[in-house]
Amino acid sequence: MNRKHAINTFIKRSLAAALAALIMLPAAAGAEAAAQSGKDAILASRHLYELRLYAGTGEMEWRDGAASQAAFRGPAALLPYKGGLLVADAGNQRIRSIQDGKVTTRVGQDLGTDGLGLLMGALHDGTKGEAMFQTPAGMGAAPDGSVVIADVDNHAIRRLDATGKVTTIAGDGRIGLRDGKAEGARFHHPQAVAVASDGTIYVADTLNHVIRRIQDGQVTTLNAAASRAIEYFPGVADMAGDYADGPLASAKFNEPSGLALDQQGNLYVSDTGNQRIRYIDLSRGTVTTVAGGSQVVYERNAAYAEGGYADGLAHNARFRAPRGLAVTPSGGLLIADSLNHAIRYLADGQVTTLAGVAGEAGSLDGIAAYASLKRPVDVAVLADGTIAIADLGNNLVRTLAPYTLPAGFTAGDTVQLLYNQTIIRSDIAPVIRKGMTFVPLRVLAEKLGYEVNYTGGAASISREGVVYTVKEGSNQIVKLIAGKQAETVQLQAAVTVSSGRMLVPVRFFAEEAGLDVQWLGSQNAVLVRERYSK
Repeated sequence: MNRKHAINTFIKRSLAAALAALIMLPAAAGAEAAAQSGKDAILASRHLYELRLYAGTGEMEWRDGAASQAAFRGPAALLPYKGGLLVADAGNQRIRSIQDGKVTTRVGQDLGTDGLGLLMGALHDGTKGEAMFQTPAGMGAAPDGSVVIADVDNHAIRRLDATGKVTTIAGDGRIGLRDGKAEGARFHHPQAVAVASDGTIYVADTLNHVIRRIQDGQVTTLNAAASRAIEYFPGVADMAGDYADGPLASAKFNEPSGLALDQQGNLYVSDTGNQRIRYIDLSRGTVTTVAGGSQVVYERNAAYAEGGYADGLAHNARFRAPRGLAVTPSGGLLIADSLNHAIRYLADGQVTTLAGVAGEAGSLDGIAAYASLKRPVDVAVLADGTIAIADLGNNLVRTLAPYTLPAGFTAGDTVQLLYNQTIIRSDIAPVIRKGMTFVPLRVLAEKLGYEVNYTGGAASISREGVVYTVKEGSNQIVKLIAGKQAETVQLQAAVTVSSGRMLVPVRFFAEEAGLDVQWLGSQNAVLVRERYSK
């Protein structure tokens, strides 16, 4: 038994498992804040980002129609295209389109199911009713308006033109590593493509562990092939990916699966098996590691470097099977960190988590820091700055965008209080004392679901079996849970009374209720949000 039959690809395993089981920010949230801070717009507004459903029910099916009712089977790649979004629906063997709230099939079909119950594709060119794919994945827009597609299990690179016709650009459907004329070239599970402004196509030839170039009808391998031999199983040995920075001709990768061209025309690479983000300077002919560390140590017979999770300085950051990439207008790099179930962001020499809880798979919508993803494999920036996510493990397309202000909101001289998309009105404006925002007790408490009772200069506030006692002029709040000893919480400033209304700190009660609180400085407002969408 050889490797072809004994071992599936890292990428294919991830897909099969899943199938089986700003950028331009709104003024309220980002552009203004970024300008004031001098930071990248996404970094300046990251605490305001929210994760939402864009299309799909989560069912592992094929169904067109309204975005909320459509179904996918392992969406593997995304491409903004003509005002909409193309989706490489890998498990359905189709290229789909999301536009104006509807999902339609652009091209592709299947031949029924195989022994594992997965839909089968094929390698066949032609019109919409004729063309077929076998696990389509990464896509890139060409200057002529066509779409270039990495057809993973056909080991080929395909083209979808504006008329809906599909042709094979390179590869003959057989596994191999062969350069030369495009029609005779061979690939091994190519997972991603990137198309330059002059039409040059770059290919992440995943299981060959190399980056290929298609130019003027010729295929060229840019870096060194892998030469690290390991024993995958007793008696089953083969070459695995490797790691080396330096001159491009001698550089090495381990299952590269994501590509993105920056504004200089150079390539970012998701070096998936090495758990790192690499950078190819095509003009200089060099490869460097830009995130994840500059040294790789493989355990004996290990196919991949050890993954992990850490934000911070790019050199110290850690990833677990990074996949799809997208460069933002400000030059930052979005990263689909698939097995950390998170969207990461590389900018200003730092890696930051924008969405998802590392290591925790889920499908919850809501504030990005609390919401959850399941094996996200690609990211794309839409025309309005929204970040689209191929949430493969959930069979969904999700979006990530900052909070938008309620209709009718206008910033003023007095502090305003916002609760989700509602402006909380009060005859007494919130005030700030010692860095804390105080609001009228009843207005806030009742909005958050507390019951309020006054006795003299004190008030008791109860919610879900917890009672808080607040006294005028005191900087202490007593918290009592039935059957437990009372706790005393010290505030930075004392509870006060204004115009006969008791004012209490908004952050304390909001966070006690499990809500998120943010200060919108440019809007002179306090934002209180539910962590998860209902």
